[in-house]
Amino acid sequence: MNNKYKIIILIVFAIIAGAIFIYYQMGPLTMAENPMTATSITSTTSSLTPEAPIKGCYVAKLAKDVYTLNIQVEENEKVSGLVAFNNFEKDSSSGSFDGTFIDGILTGNYAFDSEVSRSNRQLIFKRAGNTFVEGFGPVKVVDNKEIFDPISAVTFDPKSTFIKSENCSEKFTDSNNVFSFNYNPYFKVNPGYDELTTDWISNAKQKGILLARVSIPRSYLPNTNFSGATFTIGRSGDASIIKTCISDMKNGEKKDGTKTIDGYTFTKFTLSDAGAGNFYDTASYRGIVDGDCYVLEQTIHSTNIGNYSAKQGIKEFDKTTIQSDFDKMLNGFSFLVGN
Repeated sequence: MNNKYKIIILIVFAIIAGAIFIYYQMGPLTMAENPMTATSITSTTSSLTPEAPIKGCYVAKLAKDVYTLNIQVEENEKVSGLVAFNNFEKDSSSGSFDGTFIDGILTGNYAFDSEVSRSNRQLIFKRAGNTFVEGFGPVKVVDNKEIFDPISAVTFDPKSTFIKSENCSEKFTDSNNVFSFNYNPYFKVNPGYDELTTDWISNAKQKGILLARVSIPRSYLPNTNFSGATFTIGRSGDASIIKTCISDMKNGEKKDGTKTIDGYTFTKFTLSDAGAGNFYDTASYRGIVDGDCYVLEQTIHSTNIGNYSAKQGIKEFDKTTIQSDFDKMLNGFSFLVGN
């Protein structure tokens, strides 16, 4: 046999022997270790890895409408939080969301207060990076709940994309551009009116202007003795009111120091009231801005926890949660006049 062919045969046997040695020493190559198939394995197995956390705030802006999805709790596949649909020219709503997040799909029940009763409807979102795209489709009503039917017909509209946001809040500016503040989109803001009213401040002896009212619904802290809260902004240009704006105490009020709001010094007054198992805790901040008496006032309404039985499952509400929301509105309050 030609020496050339002998050398080729020896080389082939050496390669085969080396492969057999590697096989028994290291085991066969997996598909994932094969560079030719690495891409397909990555795409196939990625869905088997734990999904990245989704907890946080997501905001969708459609023209002048602002929608918010706030995922507050995420435990395994179960999630819960708050949803707010704040529309510019039609009815708005806000409520709780309880559901699941499985294989990139977030679906659950949206419970909210309508004009006549508590309403429920199914919401569905598809995750896309750090966003959620809302799904829409045919629905039917089952047990007073609106659900998708069939859910396979749902399509996801890119126009309704909720983008991850570090600041889950909305900004309110009054129609006269006198002031602005940020607030939780779950709350409802009603602009004031020009007529004189006693609603501009609690325990009013004289009338003033109610500039805005923020309402925090009972559903914000469900299954607790929390009954709601308000944050109001009032103003008076009456000379007698201006004179006693930061000194007059009404019906048992107590002075509780001062607070600087957008560079202006406001005196804080507190008042606690109770009756028929209801409690009202008010903090009123009063100061002179641009020559007028301004009042920024917060009131928390709760009920006596002792009035509920253990079977009802009602817990004492966390006052620090509400106070934190009030503080954010106060600390972000900005006067657009007098500066």
